[in-house]
Amino acid sequence: MNPARRSIPFSITMLTLMALVVVPLTSVLLWLGWRSVNFLEERSADQRVSNLESAVEGFLTDGLHVVISVGQALAFGPSFNATENPLTDVERRHQLIAVLRRHPAVQAAFVGYADGSFIYAGQLETLSIGQRLDLDAPDGESTIVRVIEAGTPPRPETWWFYAPDDTHGPARSLSTSYDPRTRPWYVEAMKAKATILTEPYRFAQTSDAGISAGIPLRGGNGVIGFDFTLRTLSQLLTAYKITANSVIVVGHAGGAVEIESEPCAPTLPGCLSSDELVRKLLREAVREAIATDVKIDREVEAAGHDYRVIVHRMAPLLGQRFVVAAAVPVRELTAQSRELLQRAAIAAAIAVLLAVLGALAASLLVSRSIASIALKTEKIRQLDFSDRQPVRSRIREIVRLSDAVENMREGLEIFGRYVSKDLVQQIMRSPESSGVGGTRREITVMFTDIEGFSRLSETMEPELLTSRLSRYFEALGAAISANRGMIDKYIGDSIMAFWNAPATDPEHIANACRGALQAAAAGRALSEKWRERGRPGFRTRFGLHTGPAVVGNVGARERINYTLVGQVANQASRLEGMNKVYGTEILASGEIARPTSDLFVWRHIDRVVAVGTTEPHDVYEPMGEIASRGEHAAFLAAWEKARAAYVAGRFDDALAGFRAASAMREEDAPCHIFIGRCETFLRDGVPAAWDGTWHMDRK
Repeated sequence: MNPARRSIPFSITMLTLMALVVVPLTSVLLWLGWRSVNFLEERSADQRVSNLESAVEGFLTDGLHVVISVGQALAFGPSFNATENPLTDVERRHQLIAVLRRHPAVQAAFVGYADGSFIYAGQLETLSIGQRLDLDAPDGESTIVRVIEAGTPPRPETWWFYAPDDTHGPARSLSTSYDPRTRPWYVEAMKAKATILTEPYRFAQTSDAGISAGIPLRGGNGVIGFDFTLRTLSQLLTAYKITANSVIVVGHAGGAVEIESEPCAPTLPGCLSSDELVRKLLREAVREAIATDVKIDREVEAAGHDYRVIVHRMAPLLGQRFVVAAAVPVRELTAQSRELLQRAAIAAAIAVLLAVLGALAASLLVSRSIASIALKTEKIRQLDFSDRQPVRSRIREIVRLSDAVENMREGLEIFGRYVSKDLVQQIMRSPESSGVGGTRREITVMFTDIEGFSRLSETMEPELLTSRLSRYFEALGAAISANRGMIDKYIGDSIMAFWNAPATDPEHIANACRGALQAAAAGRALSEKWRERGRPGFRTRFGLHTGPAVVGNVGARERINYTLVGQVANQASRLEGMNKVYGTEILASGEIARPTSDLFVWRHIDRVVAVGTTEPHDVYEPMGEIASRGEHAAFLAAWEKARAAYVAGRFDDALAGFRAASAMREEDAPCHIFIGRCETFLRDGVPAAWDGTWHMDRK
């Protein structure tokens, strides 16, 4: 324990706190009886209505603003503005579903486009029993997603039901005449070219009152909308009722919808029979305040009971104005004052009870510190070491516990640098998975290696080399991790990483390609920075392959390593080594290139039989994301034409084609390699049984 942090025993803390409560208690009770007469003024109806108005305004402002802020982020993001990549349709559905799950007040989230297409995600609970039967909705919690294609009505409409784990049932389709371009939220948002709110109304599919919000997309090609239910506002009004028989109403300047607090239960003692009449009077007062734009504060009589009626108009919210009104029985306003006088009379009898409550307060003080420590340990269990602030307390035992937790956090944070966080989290979720063994799974593997590293290491001090390698591994590792890859091990200057384990990743091939491209870019940027400072840079070679492997824990019972076993790793290593032959930076197998041809630009480099193998493999080079296709179109057309002649054995045409491609990119190493091969074949003759396959004679 740090001696500079002063603390006292827990028992002394409890006794001191009780003394601080009991000693002044008698004086406070005497003062309380005198003060009770003024209590009603301090807790007047004006203050309570003001608090209610603030609560309603906060509910509407914060609730709507949060949802609208989410909608604006989506409206300006790439997914809802994309026009080419079909994968964005699935991404849009998941983003709309995520809005529903994070914001329960949102009944539906949707987007309509200028071409009439429409994507809709709605809460299943909003549908009636008949609608669920018509749509063949599943039992249990789910979200309905509807997609209407572009064109003129009637158009095909497809819908799915998504479960909480993001799986969905079979698609169902029908024709529909629904056109989002005719809906008020679309028309008003496109007309205003800004975020709008509709007036409150009763939703078509439910009796809930609500508001629709519309946010134009960044390019003006459509509108994102939300149905915002106000049913929770009714619950808020009931919670803020000033007294048991008070009535609270929130109205709208348009007069379309009024939200009211729940009435007093007739079975409760003291429940007044004038509730319905008071509600009628209060609605009239709301309409009067809307028409005259003045604050109302007056007393009215209803069924023999006097009520104080207070009506306030709230500040505008995105062009919409709401009115808060309250009616409170006058006799109930003085009830608390009488109750306080009774409490003052018996205050002496409960002094001992207050002392016990003081002890309880001390316990709560301790529990707050313990709760903070529990929260910190939970973060540590989730491998989150960002909270470095120790729990402060004057209780010695709490201080010692806090110090122990801090020491544990520091130790685990250091240890966590040696183990993948994803792997540790999986083991913590399923401790039984920490045993020796594995599962068969499709795995994408990447090998990297630094060109000429042995020569560099001979000319550099070990300390400097270690420092630069660490910086290099950090740059490449960040790109790999950012694309859901797991670094298996560092082998000297090389990295072995794989995808689709320990957590499954349906997009593991595409993520591995992006990881390789981004890691290569990060390595080049780092090397350029070093060269500007007069230091030698690193040139990295990458190999990518995907295939079946057994991934899991390998080793002895006392010491295991999470890794993979399979031919896929050997093939990725061979591809990395082939970069030396072709002068390339990244090479991938056909198993990588073919399923991602719509996501990346690929160049078919060669068909080869590697050293020590007999099976031919296609070798590809990634040129970039599919968006860069136009930059490489002319070059790739010349290359493919030359390769076709090369495979067919027309080496004169192939030589001319490769020279034409080389003229476009003089620095392209594969062009020079194939030019040399064609010249050799023309000079020495074509190999027997030529089919375009190149047999490697070295690794």
